Amino acid sequence: MKHILLTCWLLLSPLVMAQEYSRKQTEITDWYNLTQLSFLLGEENESSPAKSNLIPSVVVINGFRINDHFSMGMGLGMTAFSYVVFPVFADLRVTFFKGNLSPVAGLKGGYSFAKNKKEIFPREYYGDYQNTGGGMLNPELGFKVVMTERADFLLTIGYYYQHLESKITTTNASYMTHKRVTDINRLSFTIGFLFK
Repeated sequence: MKHILLTCWLLLSPLVMAQEYSRKQTEITDWYNLTQLSFLLGEENESSPAKSNLIPSVVVINGFRINDHFSMGMGLGMTAFSYVVFPVFADLRVTFFKGNLSPVAGLKGGYSFAKNKKEIFPREYYGDYQNTGGGMLNPELGFKVVMTERADFLLTIGYYYQHLESKITTTNASYMTHKRVTDINRLSFTIGFLFK
């Protein structure tokens, strides 16, 4: 009887372990990492932190897939205006179809912290700068292409909004404090790699 039980255990344990491994694999793939490189396009503006007409931005998002269509996560990034800002945001995503090619939609929203004490309006103010950042919003639409079982490629276009504030204390005789508010509106062109 012992030998029969031992033989059954040896024969069945790989099946149980394979089932457990498969369950763990499914759990692991619920989590994802999305790394995106964006280029923000718009008109040059000398009186704004967005002086260039092509501004690079990189974000890394870690999230959880609710099902095959919906996911949400949190992200961190870096955007190189005249001074660097560091967005921290929530990310919501929709994949419309199953399969190797699907339209996708995403929405990022949060707050960008600014690299402090960078002079961005030297022609207008001479003094001490304190850049405080502001809210950001980035809805996007595009396509997802499945490359492997564990990786997808995303190509999206969107609208990028960034609110920025600077407090400038002039160093001339008056020592006045000025508050400068800027709203940046750009088109975003983004490529991304999603690992699951």
